[in-house]
Amino acid sequence: MTDLFIATEYGQQFVNKLENVNVYQSRLDEKQMIELFLEKKYNFVVDATHPFAKIVTANIMKATDYCNIEYLRVVRESVVDMKCKYFDTIEECVLYLNDKEGNILLTTGSKDLNKFVNLNNCDRRVYVRILPMESSLKRSIELGFSNKNIICMQGPFSEELNTAIINTIDAKYLVTKESSSSGGFTEKAESCIKTGAECLVIRKPDESGLTLDEIINYFNIKR
Repeated sequence: MTDLFIATEYGQQFVNKLENVNVYQSRLDEKQMIELFLEKKYNFVVDATHPFAKIVTANIMKATDYCNIEYLRVVRESVVDMKCKYFDTIEECVLYLNDKEGNILLTTGSKDLNKFVNLNNCDRRVYVRILPMESSLKRSIELGFSNKNIICMQGPFSEELNTAIINTIDAKYLVTKESSSSGGFTEKAESCIKTGAECLVIRKPDESGLTLDEIINYFNIKR
């Protein structure tokens, strides 16, 4: 039997029917992870958190090291599109956009929205596309984003839908995070080509680990 920990109620709804998997919805800090790992006596802990969730990954690594449990990191293979412009940090992207004019579509999620609030004319020209969660909507409003500029939708999105949104809001720039094809990256990049919008990509942090297929093969060997 496998234990699967999901951070949000929203994410939990997509994994509740997995066979032979106990699903728990909870956010754990390092101390809570250590207590859990000691209680459960796991042989392995697989870290499949988002590449940008650096604090969570650091906590998992420290907790598994303390408990002497084998740690495995799932790395997500990314699509690289040379027609896009890449940035190492969100701050670099913000500096680039502050020298530009035109509407902006943010598809980077609600967590990092605070890093975009200093964009010139943010309340007027920045549109945010976030998950349809009350917490995400509340955060967007509290940070000062205009209600009419908040799009709450569940992805990934087709190229056609991305194109329609870009055209509707007259976006000149689309900001996204580096991701795999399953995350809808290709559809975003292609919609920018179709509309003439510039695709700006935040690079994911460098990390080492195993792909999902390699993780599966690893456990098949361990059986």
